Amino acid sequence: MSPMIMEEDDLVEYVNRSLNEEEEFHFLRFEFLQRLNIVKLQLDLVRLKGQFQSEKRASIQDLEVLERTLEKYATAIRNYQFLRSKAALGKAETRKRKLLLQRYFQSKLNDQFHSHYCSFHDAEQGIDPLRRALMRYMPSFLAFSSEEKMSRPREYSEGKAPREVSVSVDRLTRFLVAITGGIFLVVPMIIMALHQSKTKSLVTVSVCIILFALIMALGVRVSNVETLVSTATYAAVLMVFLGVSN
Repeated sequence: MSPMIMEEDDLVEYVNRSLNEEEEFHFLRFEFLQRLNIVKLQLDLVRLKGQFQSEKRASIQDLEVLERTLEKYATAIRNYQFLRSKAALGKAETRKRKLLLQRYFQSKLNDQFHSHYCSFHDAEQGIDPLRRALMRYMPSFLAFSSEEKMSRPREYSEGKAPREVSVSVDRLTRFLVAITGGIFLVVPMIIMALHQSKTKSLVTVSVCIILFALIMALGVRVSNVETLVSTATYAAVLMVFLGVSN
């Protein structure tokens, strides 16, 4: 059997195994090659720039070369940016993927599989840390939405984390946020109302504002302006109660 036929057999076997055993198809980002290509095009453009400035003229052929090089340069940057926007695999999954490729193709390509490995979904999914934690640790029958149970039955049966926020996760998150907001208002008011002391009240207000700001910054995905407005509003409510109680 010729080497070409053997390589084609390995390719088909590798892809069939991926279809049967894996939900996603992971790929190499080729960080070194992408950067090498961009730098090479940069140098070509620098040489053209120097040529035009030294000769103080540009022929039609030179302009055509410039147009093609600029188009390649822009395309290389867009491609590199697109690949970097995809979610990177963790260390354990990267090692598994590298070993699989080595097992199928090591005899032909040597050890050239050390690279960044990615999946096809975007790295930034817009899910806040609280919902992401609930999606990871809640039981699968609650964490998975009805649509995702049908589209990812194997992952659902294996207890893996879902990708989409289910109705149960969303409602539980809203409930926890509402309860936390109530606690942050009621607890400091009770502390300041019992055995009133100006020093104790000021310390209570300061500590609660700092804790509230930390939760807003780390636990909820909101913009900087929303974080500032929420913290300032909470501080104003506490200061009003502090003034009334005194």
